[in-house]
Amino acid sequence: MKIYCFFTEPASYTLDLIKYVYNPFKIDFCFLKSKSEAKTNINVSENIFLDRLSFFKYLKLIIRVLNNYDIVIFNSYNNHAFILTMLLKLFGFKKAKIAIESDTQLIIPENIIKRFVKRIYLSYIFKKKYVYGLAAGNYTHKDLFRFYGMREKNIFLMPLMVNNFKFYPKNIVNKKEFIFLFVGRLIKRKNIESLINVFNYQFKDKKAILKVIGGGPLYDYLISKYSSDKVKIIGKLFDDELVKEFKEASVLVCPSYFEPWGLVVNEALSSSLPVIARCEVGSVWDLLDNKKTGFIVKNDKQLGDKMLDFFKSKHLLSTYSKNAHDLMKNYWNYDLYINCLNKFIDKIRDENRSGN
Repeated sequence: MKIYCFFTEPASYTLDLIKYVYNPFKIDFCFLKSKSEAKTNINVSENIFLDRLSFFKYLKLIIRVLNNYDIVIFNSYNNHAFILTMLLKLFGFKKAKIAIESDTQLIIPENIIKRFVKRIYLSYIFKKKYVYGLAAGNYTHKDLFRFYGMREKNIFLMPLMVNNFKFYPKNIVNKKEFIFLFVGRLIKRKNIESLINVFNYQFKDKKAILKVIGGGPLYDYLISKYSSDKVKIIGKLFDDELVKEFKEASVLVCPSYFEPWGLVVNEALSSSLPVIARCEVGSVWDLLDNKKTGFIVKNDKQLGDKMLDFFKSKHLLSTYSKNAHDLMKNYWNYDLYINCLNKFIDKIRDENRSGN
């Protein structure tokens, strides 16, 4: 079974997935984009980047893939390579099955025109017998495929992963300070300003620190308005420097108004950090809900209350910390991804044998 994947960009978690899963499975791949916000020190210069190819080389690559591979995986359904592939499928490229690996939650646009266009486009794609949905999570991510008409037997879990090994605590760290940690892009939908205001209100007379790690348009504004001894706006960190911050922290807070998945939740739980996240963060239903690894909140008041709960109770903190580590070590890891990938491959192999 020959498989090819069109990755979106060489993000650090993608490169780890290639190293631990795609290379052992001998799955070929390329990248749509040559640059990524999720940077890494790993050298990726030898890979194929479609944004560096001429149109004719681009087209030639896609035709070669459709002619020579049994399964073609795309990380999204709204890029040029995917659209061109679907058009070529109309002109006789029958062999390859198309799989969409997606971390998109089911969200119906409020705008009537966008809602209509999205329904027409996705329904046309998802109802094709040769198109399969590889959902990042079991709930709102699978619902996206179902809502737009994909057959249930074509929908599979393909869990969104980071390299948990990077974050597992290797020894006991004596945490002298209680640190709430935020990691992410400093943009409005991350709701960072509200988090800072909640923290300043609840912890102005308590021995706790809020660390904000990340870069983006709001960095200078947040520095000028909120930086203090208790609120530390640190900026961008990667690799070992970022791992160090996870290991020194007590709780991760993810207050985003919207997050398709939120890989920072994976990273925190792997680091034995409990997580407090808003219900709009896609990963919470698989990684927090009913698992006692963190709390799902709906508003700023609940956010502040749960921050206080962890601060006041060492037992609660230690219990949720252990549960977080156990979940990532024993379940939500590359072994799970490989099992899901094998189930999907076996399904395609069985269909090919039966002539479907």
